[in-house]
This record gives sequence, structure tokens and C-alpha cells, in this order.
Amino acid sequence: MRGVPYEAYQVDSEQLATAFVEVADAAVRGGSHALIALVGSCISLLDVPSATAVLKPPTGRVELAASDNRGLRLERASLSWGEGPGPDCRASAQPIRGVPLAHPYARANWPSYTAMARSLGFACVVAVPLRAPDRTVGSLSLLSERPGPPGALQLRLGQHLADATALGVLPRVRT
Repeated sequence: MRGVPYEAYQVDSEQLATAFVEVADAAVRGGSHALIALVGSCISLLDVPSATAVLKPPTGRVELAASDNRGLRLERASLSWGEGPGPDCRASAQPIRGVPLAHPYARANWPSYTAMARSLGFACVVAVPLRAPDRTVGSLSLLSERPGPPGALQLRLGQHLADATALGVLPRVRT
């Protein structure tokens, strides 16, 4: 499943440091704050038009944040269907590294999600788990209007931001 490669990607070290501090600070204030900081950092750093994050602890309520209305509508629907890359990522604790939404895999495994995502103008999705050493507490989805996934550096950075968020909120979701 190869798409159109992204342009060369670089990130400013000051912008990167600021993003991690914002995510850590927000995580101390609670799950919804952390998710908002996470999706905001992804938009500013990862060159994607939409990002969503779900915090789904073993007990407690599900929290959701999105960078825009399209992502919010899609992630809410995904939660209600139990279908899509976010639920698969949370269940497996493994990243979904970039699935073009025109690919048969997406249409077969996430039919409702894929149809809605494509109708909203998205062409590819990546999902990474919000993981801590002993559990996965959520997922981060990066939605693109391009058919190919973000580059390897962007994917690693998205995973690191998701991990930092999970580690920050973990004391609040332990039972």
C-alpha cells in the first residue's frame, strides 16, 4: 500500500520542544486538556489537516478531541460503530501505519468509517496507540487528504507525542 510520498520533512527544534512541554503540562490538568494539546501539536508539527485523539481508560468515561469538525464527526461516528483505525489500534495496541481509504483493506474492514472519511475529503489515515508501559489507554488518528501516509519521521513523532500524552494522563486513569 504505497501512496504518493510526502515532501522532505523537517521540524524546528524549538517548536518540537514547545509541543512536548505543552502536552506534558496539559496532561497534568487532565485527559481532555491532554488530548486537545496532542491534536494541536500534531496539526502544527506533522503537516496533516486533521487529527483526532481518544482516551479510553479501562474504567471511566471516554474522552475525545479533534482538531476540526470533520475529524470530530468522523471519530464520534467511529466510536459509535466500534469500527475504524482508532478502535483497531486501541484493541491491538499496534499502530495502523497508513491506509489509503481507497484501498480494498479499508473498504472491507471499515466500510462505514471509510465511506464517511472519503465523503469528508480524507484519503489516508494513520492511527497510533496512546500507550504506557503496561497498557494502551487510547489512540491518535492522523487524517490526510493525500493518498499516501506521512513519512517515517512524522509517524515516529506522532507516536512519541501520543506516548508522552499517555504517560502524562496514566496516573489519572489507573485503577
